Amino acid sequence: MAFSRYSSGDVAAADLGRDFYLPQTIPVGGVRENIDNDFSTKQTRIFLATETPIAGHTLKGLVEADFQTAAGTQGSERTTNGYDFALRRAYVQFDKLTIGEEWSTFQNVGALPESTDFIGPTEGSVFARQPLIRYTTPLNAMTTLQLAVENPETASANSGAPALLENDDDTVPDLVGRLNFKLAKGEMSVAGIARRLSVDNGTIGDARSAYGASVAGRFNFGPSNRYDFRFMGSYGTGIGRYLGLNFAPDTIYVAATNDLKEVKNFAGFAALRINFTPTVRSTLMASYQEADYDSALSAVSLATFNKSASSIAGNVFWSPVKGFDLGVEYRHGQRELVNGANGDLDRLEFVGKYVF
Repeated sequence: MAFSRYSSGDVAAADLGRDFYLPQTIPVGGVRENIDNDFSTKQTRIFLATETPIAGHTLKGLVEADFQTAAGTQGSERTTNGYDFALRRAYVQFDKLTIGEEWSTFQNVGALPESTDFIGPTEGSVFARQPLIRYTTPLNAMTTLQLAVENPETASANSGAPALLENDDDTVPDLVGRLNFKLAKGEMSVAGIARRLSVDNGTIGDARSAYGASVAGRFNFGPSNRYDFRFMGSYGTGIGRYLGLNFAPDTIYVAATNDLKEVKNFAGFAALRINFTPTVRSTLMASYQEADYDSALSAVSLATFNKSASSIAGNVFWSPVKGFDLGVEYRHGQRELVNGANGDLDRLEFVGKYVF
């Protein structure tokens, strides 16, 4: 259950920004409206996992789906509130090889903080699930290497029009490598990605290289390691779709010169978790993303593109029994465009969660 107040307008009833924190949906340039109250169970997810030893090998499988991100019919709040079941993850693992749809190797899911929100520090997070082929191997007792080829998709925008476009013109997969380090009191990862962006309709188009890096981790500290600090920092050019659910485009196509222009991104978050008792805990988090557009692009053509987003949030969770959580969280978020227009969101959210 969420109560949301926007400083510069309202978000449409069926928009995902009503379900969870999505900074690119924060209205700008409008007038303040009344508080919106929403209830939702769309985040509900179910998975089936298998593990089978075969002739000295281990064969695993997983299928997971939820109701949150399905396209098409989204139900009616006036009557049944029914929502579509949609694929989240589906893969097979044979020893060190993973084939299927899974969290991107570029993302360290374990660094995400606990939140009542679907994601939490959205603008500062690497967040992507997609088909991939990944090889994982230990280098030593403390270090694991992951190498992957993953589904490519250039998310471009045309100069002067911020709407994101899926071109489906990519010619090579995204290449990702990640090192995972086990530490005495936590874990850390360093990931890199190389991409080839492409826009091509037969008569117009261009291609350019893109790259990025991300560092993430979790450190435990304090009495009996009751506290932990989580963080993620990412930087690159042409990695917009991997950051903040595509807050900014990978690249901008300019028709006048028939070429793709560079978009650089920095994104990051930090979160502190405090366990007051075995059943009561709290997390404080701050998150930020900024897009830097090619200097060859005019201010007029970029005026309504997303420039930056930031948020701060704090929550309290109580687990009266194992597997059942009750939580409350307050979040303040802000979105700013290149032309300086901005808008704020204040949200108070409550959640009840059962894990079985």
